[in-house]
Amino acid sequence: MIEIKYDLTTYYKFLEQVAKSLDVKIINNTVIIPESTGTGYIKYIEVATGADALLSSFRLNRDLLVERKKTNREFYTFACDIVSDSDEFSMTIESDTFRHDKNDVSVMYLTSYLYDVGYFIKRDSLVRSVRIHLLPDWMKKNLGFDKKREVIQQYLELKTAGILFKKPDAESRQLMTDIFTTGDTDHPPLFYHSRLLLLLEKFSSWLTPEIINRHTALDISKVDIEKIRKIEALLTADLTAPPMTIAQLAKTIAVSESKLKTLFKAVYGLPIYEYFQKHRMEKARVMILSKEYSIKDVGYALGYVNLSNFTLAFKKQFGQLPSDLLK
Repeated sequence: MIEIKYDLTTYYKFLEQVAKSLDVKIINNTVIIPESTGTGYIKYIEVATGADALLSSFRLNRDLLVERKKTNREFYTFACDIVSDSDEFSMTIESDTFRHDKNDVSVMYLTSYLYDVGYFIKRDSLVRSVRIHLLPDWMKKNLGFDKKREVIQQYLELKTAGILFKKPDAESRQLMTDIFTTGDTDHPPLFYHSRLLLLLEKFSSWLTPEIINRHTALDISKVDIEKIRKIEALLTADLTAPPMTIAQLAKTIAVSESKLKTLFKAVYGLPIYEYFQKHRMEKARVMILSKEYSIKDVGYALGYVNLSNFTLAFKKQFGQLPSDLLK
């Protein structure tokens, strides 16, 4: 399995990391997948000030696991993914996991710096994806966000409403087809810029009415968001030990227990202990898929004295036994 873990600063930095892991050079802002690994390419594009992009078109002969870590620097990512010939494709955005075992998966979505994002793609899947890295000022100027309010607060309101995922329409799929013309990785810059911005405009035209017309607002400040991020970091720092109590966590950031529970769920989508358990099981899944650890080792490493309890917890989370994951 190919594993890539990264902190996003710019997509060019990410491309450098990919090139290093594959032991190849970047040529014309493009990494060509070596024959020993598969076919295809990953290409960096400068779209505009405050927005750059990564285009990926490849088929690998090994499973791929990509994990983007949360950060303290505010940014957002627009993505359009089309995955074909796939036995399994899963995407995890913090507390939300989406798994597909059908041949054709297509989705457009928006993520933020607040969350870890991970992808697992089975070998021999055909992947075509666009990623556009967006800064808050650019989003306010171009995507319909209220210029008088913090983007992160508006993003959380939209995420709570559950509207950040959209299936690409016929025009969006045609734009993806244009971008990934077979065998051509060196179109003129204007070719890419026009189509990437049109793709983003298609998503924005769907998103903007939701931003303008929503009727509820979260009573949560940027200061509160930062406090909850501190709690999340404490929870996930060590998944092998029992988490702190609600009372201890609330004392850490000087809020009431009830406010802590309300804010945490607003930001991360799950109650505190459920969130901890989900991350513990996600870590177990990654360890098992790596095939570097036995199931017994994984259970013990994550703090389970009784392996039956680990097996039950894993099945509750994923609907299958740990041993089924390797079949």
